[in-house]
Amino acid sequence: MSNAQNIINEIDHFLDKSMLKTSTITKEELIRFIEEKWQEADDEKFTIYQAYIINSRMINEYIRAKDFDNMMRWLEISDLHSAAQKNASYIRNYYKGECCLECGHEEKALEYFNLSYAENQDYIFSRAPFCYEFFNKHLENPRDLPDSDENNDGYSDLNIELKYWQDFFHTDNDRFYYEIFDEDDEYVEEPTTEQQNGLVYVQENQAVILENILSELLKQYPDLQKTYNYPEENKSDFMPDVKDIHGFSNLLTPTYFYIMPVIKNGYPYIGFGFSCSWDSEHGLGIMTHKDRIVKIGGADTAFDSWVAENDL
Repeated sequence: MSNAQNIINEIDHFLDKSMLKTSTITKEELIRFIEEKWQEADDEKFTIYQAYIINSRMINEYIRAKDFDNMMRWLEISDLHSAAQKNASYIRNYYKGECCLECGHEEKALEYFNLSYAENQDYIFSRAPFCYEFFNKHLENPRDLPDSDENNDGYSDLNIELKYWQDFFHTDNDRFYYEIFDEDDEYVEEPTTEQQNGLVYVQENQAVILENILSELLKQYPDLQKTYNYPEENKSDFMPDVKDIHGFSNLLTPTYFYIMPVIKNGYPYIGFGFSCSWDSEHGLGIMTHKDRIVKIGGADTAFDSWVAENDL
């Protein structure tokens, strides 16, 4: 009987623990644990999609460590997984080139990019700018590229300063990113007058908004504990009992704010997204209007227009 699924679950659990704000697990311990457990698992692991995600995590860990040899070893392991085989060879070669370039090995990166380009001449130019800009310099007939100053990462760079939130959550940065939605639920850069009112309101009332969010969460938290039903040996790490709102400071981290197009009395509904210790996959989302809590749910609650519209 295969042991792979149980071992992949063990690795997953260890990864979740390593991402807790209270975690003392070092990068070295994380890598050593995964390396050892990976060797214990039989070849059934190459059919489990979560193992493919773990594989990618190890590649990225060795990229960050600038450990080229181990990164290449895990790229070879990745090729053995059934999920990798679903991708065309030009996609796999591009990915290897990107990893090599990130790891500082330009010669090997160019080798893989050339293999990808030989099979599909457009693919690399649809990917990361730092890759196609590097590759373009080595083409006999370079392409005209878009302005490198354009924001191509798909994330908003709009941000707001919330010192009270920074202090409460013990973050290094006092600026938090947000996105603005128009009436078609498309991202826009400029807020309407009402949306700007909301941004000003958040900044001027940041303490009471956060305290109201956490006070409502505190009321719902015992039911959430029952829903997630962590075993006692894991509960203290992922979903410990919380006596007051300050107990959430190490369990939550703000991620993104969402300024909705739904307006009431001159102010927009605003969603707040958080990563949370008890659900690393779905996170936590809160929809608000001014300092009133409309709904608490998964991360999608923070950007669900229907939640706001249903409150009008």
